[in-house]
Amino acid sequence: MSSTPTVLLDKADGIATLTLNRPDKLNAMSAAMRAEFGAHLQAIAADPGIRVVVLQGLGRAFCVGADTGDLPTTPLAWRDRILMAQLHHIALIKMSKIVIASVQGVAAGGGASLALAADILLMADDATLRFPFVRLGLIPDGGCSYLLQSKLGVPAALDLMLTGGTMDAQEARRMGLTRRVVPAAALQDTTRALADELLALPHEALLLTKSVSRQTWTNTMEAALGHEADAFALATVMPGHQRALAAAQARLKNKGEH
Repeated sequence: MSSTPTVLLDKADGIATLTLNRPDKLNAMSAAMRAEFGAHLQAIAADPGIRVVVLQGLGRAFCVGADTGDLPTTPLAWRDRILMAQLHHIALIKMSKIVIASVQGVAAGGGASLALAADILLMADDATLRFPFVRLGLIPDGGCSYLLQSKLGVPAALDLMLTGGTMDAQEARRMGLTRRVVPAAALQDTTRALADELLALPHEALLLTKSVSRQTWTNTMEAALGHEADAFALATVMPGHQRALAAAQARLKNKGEH
């Protein structure tokens, strides 16, 4: 058996990059690969020096979902595999880091679900999101049924899920799944520039914004707005806000003196 890692982890300058490393299999997820992915997620979550996480795939695809050569053989084994995928995606959503999915080529099935779990989706102009579950006699997994509806709304999400549809990068932008579509050749540089931009912002404010956004998916409006008020109050005493406020006041003072 090859000892080549199926998921590569690089940590530098506050950024953790997770690279799916089975390009010959279009980064299809085997059981071993998913376990390796989960171990890296735990390490990243426990590292206070990491503030931004980048998800990417090596080669022609981001990830085409489950490896068809390594599938469970019983309903209980399938359930365990799906629960593991869900836990990983929940970990990304709840992680105290900002997560970028940098998608080139195909993100299909569970690979599309993984991309949807990121806070920001960045797509190459040749990328596609594919939801073929019903065409295989299955239903969306990895949290896709929830994430797609929360981000697109029920009618558009149901259309995609019920037809096993495909969404290219331009349609994903029109539908609001992403604001960022770039030429494939520029994807890596654009991803790094975005990560650096996020690193330069007050980290506490980013995390509180992520938390508030997550609350709107799961709570009533009243509960979500209550969380928003609590989080805003907390942000006002964080160092990032204090520094930004002091800088803004200094700029206003300098302008007044001229």
